[in-house]
This record gives sequence, C-alpha cells and structure tokens, in this order.
Amino acid sequence: MAEQDNQNWGHYLAYGLQMAVGVVLGYFAGRWFDRRFHAEPWGVLAGTLLASRPGCNLLIKDAIRINKD
Repeated sequence: MAEQDNQNWGHYLAYGLQMAVGVVLGYFAGRWFDRRFHAEPWGVLAGTLLASRPGCNLLIKDAIRINKD
C-alpha cells in the first residue's frame, strides 16, 4: 500500500495545481470584470468560486472512485 502511495504523489500534486490555477485565473477574470463594470467585489467573488468548482468536482469524483476500490 505504501509503495502505491509513493508512486501516485504526482497525481495528487496535479489536484492542488489545478485548484490553484483555477482560483488565480478566476480572481483575475473577476478583477477585470469589476474594473470594467464597477461591480466590486462581486466579480472577484464569483470568479474565484466559479473557477474553483471544476477542481472540486474532479477531487470529489476521484475520492468516490478511490473509496469504491
């Protein structure tokens, strides 16, 4: 079991990287929206929440798959 965990560390690192990149891109898109339409802070909030959703869905889906095994 320990050997399998050591081999999959890159897979887990990809989850964190995907979440971080999604949140950063959502932040900048929301900041652009706020500046363009003068809607502070709603663009940043909506952008980060919407951008973090795909990463959370992937993480939940993989956790369900791991629990089935």
